[in-house]
Amino acid sequence: MTVSAKKAFFAFLLFASPFFFSLSLPLSAFAVFNLTAAPESGGFDLRFTRVSPGDFKQAREVTLRINSDIGKQYRVVQQLIKPLSMMDGTQIPDGQFKMYPLVNSNSQGTLLYREETPVSSYNTVLYTSNPAGSNDSFKLVYTIIPFETQIPGSYHGRISYILQPIDSTESQVVVTLNIYVDMAAGTTPVIEVTASSVSGRISLTSEGMTPKDPFGPKENPRVSIKVHSPMGATYRIYQGLQSNAVVSGSGDEFDLSKISFTVDGGNNGVAARQGDLKGAQVRQLLYTSDGFGAPDEFVVTYKPSKDFRLQKADLYRGRLVFTVEKATDAAPLSIKTLDMEVDIEPVFDIHVYSGGKEGVFLRFGEISYKTGPKSSDVEVFVESNMGRPYQVVQKVSGPMMNEAADKIPEEDFVVRVKDVDHQQEAGFSLKDEARVTEGDTVIFASGPKGHSASFTAEYKLTLRPDSKPGNYSTQIGYSLALN
Repeated sequence: MTVSAKKAFFAFLLFASPFFFSLSLPLSAFAVFNLTAAPESGGFDLRFTRVSPGDFKQAREVTLRINSDIGKQYRVVQQLIKPLSMMDGTQIPDGQFKMYPLVNSNSQGTLLYREETPVSSYNTVLYTSNPAGSNDSFKLVYTIIPFETQIPGSYHGRISYILQPIDSTESQVVVTLNIYVDMAAGTTPVIEVTASSVSGRISLTSEGMTPKDPFGPKENPRVSIKVHSPMGATYRIYQGLQSNAVVSGSGDEFDLSKISFTVDGGNNGVAARQGDLKGAQVRQLLYTSDGFGAPDEFVVTYKPSKDFRLQKADLYRGRLVFTVEKATDAAPLSIKTLDMEVDIEPVFDIHVYSGGKEGVFLRFGEISYKTGPKSSDVEVFVESNMGRPYQVVQKVSGPMMNEAADKIPEEDFVVRVKDVDHQQEAGFSLKDEARVTEGDTVIFASGPKGHSASFTAEYKLTLRPDSKPGNYSTQIGYSLALN
């Protein structure tokens, strides 16, 4: 092939390729299946001008237009993919943003009638075409209803309209519309009070608390308080217990000094940094604003005390009321009431220590008639929140004897109880020396309310001139028993 022939060949290919490509286009590429959303005010956004509490509700129309020649039935679905919210995540209240279809605004298919309802994040079927899938259009009306308690700010959201073919392989079409709302401040103070728990309660429990970990593994409950709009004058926020107490089903009151709280945040005013709930029996100040009543936010965290778990075992309930008091108003305004629940699990346990180590280890060392009597102490700690009297029982396996079976006479091995620490008068304690005898012996009995207690059991051993040499031993233990 000559050079000139090659040039001619390439020239033919370049001329012929457009003709070949145009013949390969599939017929389905020309199918029409689309959706447009046109706000009444023009543009591509749904905008509401400044919404003030005294206004009538604002309404905006959107026209949806469907063009289709696929010959198949279709439907149009609406979904709120981003709720109306501010940059900080604050959303408008449920029921403030609503919509309804404009009856008879369509000509072919079925526009599903519904009364004015809140715009939902769920898929909502708006329209179904006729069986032939003819072109059509219809109108939707969106409304914003002014609230006295609305939170001022600029809100943004998004709505998707989904054109879905029925019994067709055609892909669905999605059109998204931005929504903007400018909200003026309401005439009523907007103060948001939110508990950290899913249940919305302030819940504390002794579950998982131990002597070594008296505060337990549970996360402390929190209450977030946010003042959204300026109040124009100094205001104060309080907490107080309804009925002045947290009470069990049997009528016992919880010791509120065993629940403390801390306040974090409140940078625009002065927060009461810490305290306990004893003061909430009347009314307890949490926060004071500046002189202009500026918006602010803070968090109250409720914490159990070290002896929280030793409150009488029961389930206690109460209600904590949060109020705001404005300098220019005559009376405080209740802003939120939260249920409070305190669950104390049963505790009935005994711990004994000898020489700083857990357990009973009586060690008298080398002892003889010449050394005189020797003593060895056992420290006993009883933890109980059962609300019933109990006894501490000494359990002795047998007489003290050596490897040759020589025994220490009972009158030479004695015990007494000393250094008793009990919230009330003990029912009984072995104050005078008594023989350590085989079997069970009550050495301490609590008072009628069965409070926790601690004491020392002092054991004294005396040897006689004729005592046999050797290593003497016996086994001593303790048990608890409810009366």
